[in-house]
Amino acid sequence: MQWVPSDPLHRTLNIMVDLVSVTCPSCFQVFEVAAPGFGEVPCDVDYDCEVCCRPLRIFFEEDGGEVMATGYGLGD
Repeated sequence: MQWVPSDPLHRTLNIMVDLVSVTCPSCFQVFEVAAPGFGEVPCDVDYDCEVCCRPLRIFFEEDGGEVMATGYGLGD
């Protein structure tokens, strides 16, 4: 017999998330981050590199119907 949760707090959420690639300006490694929705771009967010953990900024913008991301250093 399989246990099936009855309350909504314990159900699995099937949420689609668009991922975009970002190149770290410090270690030059590429990693993916969740893209904001079209209603939230353009925007600029603080982030830490998924590879080297150094801080960076990510600028999200819409280009040709897609959300694009550009990583840059804090001093740039």
